[in-house]
Amino acid sequence: MKKFLWGVMTFLAIAIAGYAIVILTVADLKGHAFLGHHYLNRPIALYAHLGLGSLALMIGPFQFLKGLRTKRPMLHRWSGRLYVIFCLFSAVGGLMLALNSQQTMAKYGFIGLATVWVITTTQGYWMARAGNFSAHKNWMIRSYAATYAAVSLRFILPGQLIFGVPFETAYLVVSWACWVPNLLIAESIIRHKKFLGVPSLQP
Repeated sequence: MKKFLWGVMTFLAIAIAGYAIVILTVADLKGHAFLGHHYLNRPIALYAHLGLGSLALMIGPFQFLKGLRTKRPMLHRWSGRLYVIFCLFSAVGGLMLALNSQQTMAKYGFIGLATVWVITTTQGYWMARAGNFSAHKNWMIRSYAATYAAVSLRFILPGQLIFGVPFETAYLVVSWACWVPNLLIAESIIRHKKFLGVPSLQP
């Protein structure tokens, strides 16, 4: 069951990341319903957010594997550094996109996500640099909870639309719902020293 849950988390992360990369490389972004205006006005921010965020999303699950940390510590360190770089640039790109959102409350939601993403990721990095690996692990759980908003968003938003919620309302809800519950779950995991049974965060 532990490996199964980790596998589901990882599969969804890779699937959503792969989907985003395909959109960036194959789709006609100029005519895209949701991304077209960003592509025309803020292409660098768009590519940084979706492209680098997708790479962080794929790297994240493997950073929690105990076997990688103990048997391949250098790989863990270097892939962790890449994760941090990808998260920070993606967060800055996401912030630039959020600042140009047409819905005020949705704007605040995504600005909040970008801010939390930067804080949790940088804290995780500095805890590792300081040699406080217990705190490092906790902050990286929070960081990946923010990163995983990419997965949550792509389930919550379509789900609302399927049930007939107007897009404006659904977009407002998802701007908060894609990351706040993730962080609450992360805090529960940290406080109870569990990860829903996933072996990667076992001591």
